[in-house]
Amino acid sequence: MHTKKPLLVFLLLPIVFLLCWTLYLEYELKSEKTVIVRMTGFDPKDLLSGHYLYLRPVWTETDCSQFVNDECPTTLFAATYRYYLPEFDAKYLDKRLLSENLKIDMLFVLRGQAKPMVKDLLIEDKPWKKWIKQSAE
Repeated sequence: MHTKKPLLVFLLLPIVFLLCWTLYLEYELKSEKTVIVRMTGFDPKDLLSGHYLYLRPVWTETDCSQFVNDECPTTLFAATYRYYLPEFDAKYLDKRLLSENLKIDMLFVLRGQAKPMVKDLLIEDKPWKKWIKQSAE
């Protein structure tokens, strides 16, 4: 009977760890400062490839006053980002992005000197899910 208790503890430990980590990341998303960075497609001919969107920051069109000292911390951000989408939405968005000049922004959570976390994709100043729902009507 005593050999089952350590096994149970070792099986539950990773689950508890992942739960705590998820709660911590969710707390960061809700409590830390958010910033909006203007984005553009990495490859205009193939903006959506598979089920993700290739994006890169456009610092010349980003409002740098949302950062410390009114300077965009370009080295803190990655050069390119992939934003994953459901297949049906990716196909619809692919057609719209290739035929129209839409304003694309990413909402990031700043975490001190750590790499910023992507919180949401904004199209025409709306969260992408809301934008797709409204534009499909």
